[in-house]
Amino acid sequence: KALLLLKKKRYQEQLLDKTENQISNLERMVQDIEFTQIEMKVIEGLKIGNECLNKMHQVMSIEEVERIIGETQDAVEYQRQIDEILAGSLTEEDEDAILEELNTITQEQVELPEVPSEPLPEKIPGTLPF
Repeated sequence: KALLLLKKKRYQEQLLDKTENQISNLERMVQDIEFTQIEMKVIEGLKIGNECLNKMHQVMSIEEVERIIGETQDAVEYQRQIDEILAGSLTEEDEDAILEELNTITQEQVELPEVPSEPLPEKIPGTLPF
């Protein structure tokens, strides 16, 4: 009877080991499936992103971007020329007259009003300042 019980125990242990291995395999399979699902989502996202980039490339070609950049540079250059013309519109005589007027203004003695000598009235709490 003891031999039979030992054989039964051994059988149960082997059955338990097989069951644990199967559970471990199942857990690995579940992890692999979950990881594959994540990979599929990433690939789908890349596919959508690639389609969007292709649509953008159809709308805007390299030549179009270069044309826009060229037009922008031309506009900046044109504005710079306008600024130079406006800045240079004063003649040398005008510049001299402006400098002389500035010197005259800075050399004049300006009469400032006298400072009152009476003390300021005290503020009464709870009243308006005026």
